[in-house]
Amino acid sequence: MIISHKYRFIFIHCRKVAGSAIKTTLWPHLGPDDIMIGSLDEVLQRGGQLNRAARKAMRHPRALNVTRKAALERWQHGDTARYRNLVNTAVKARYRRSLFRNPVHPPAESAKAMFPHEWENYFKFCFVRNPYEQALSEYSHQKRNSGREFDFVYFLKALSGEIEDRDIMPSGLTSNWPLYTINDQVAVDHVGRYENLEEDFAWLCEQLGIHYQGRLHEEKVEKHRRTKKLHDWYDEGSVERVHKLYSKEVEYFSVPSPVDEKPME
Repeated sequence: MIISHKYRFIFIHCRKVAGSAIKTTLWPHLGPDDIMIGSLDEVLQRGGQLNRAARKAMRHPRALNVTRKAALERWQHGDTARYRNLVNTAVKARYRRSLFRNPVHPPAESAKAMFPHEWENYFKFCFVRNPYEQALSEYSHQKRNSGREFDFVYFLKALSGEIEDRDIMPSGLTSNWPLYTINDQVAVDHVGRYENLEEDFAWLCEQLGIHYQGRLHEEKVEKHRRTKKLHDWYDEGSVERVHKLYSKEVEYFSVPSPVDEKPME
């Protein structure tokens, strides 16, 4: 999530839509008091510096314990991956209780409650993705992070509560719908599409007055491209599970079933 006072916008970071690439691309343009929650480890890895707002967040009482660990890590070992992760965690810790348990992806209602003036007066935008693609991206991410072997159907069963396996569950909300809606009404000014990411992002930068070079920072997903077509991952049962998990988005955006797109044999 980004709250930019300099450009008067709020970026809602939905899950699995290249949000980290968007944030690290925007970071060099942000002002000293602009708030960014999440992806600060990637900013530091790219040679960026923390701004005043991030340093202030790290001094917050809720963040101090993690901030001390980050300082010790840097003093003992330098600018390590662990140090960068601790910095990112410290900033998130500052907002966790007041914004959401996963403050990188807070519900719109929580963001509005914490930043009421900005919510009413700033331009709000997010990106969304085909839910059937998002479910696959979540599966790939959780499988990679867990170091375990499990198939897509097993993951969907865990996600939908048919089986209990908290070790492979994503943190925060499953569906992005609550992140950009309030009372089931879209509450942001622009909903971009992941499928049209570069063009939509370039248009947004133009509207906001941000000089954009025409290329988002490399997405993490680029390293893990799937070889199978979307419809090859799905059968009727998995389509039904995803439809239930992401029903609001499937219906609002009239997303077709990938099974219906299978070529005739």
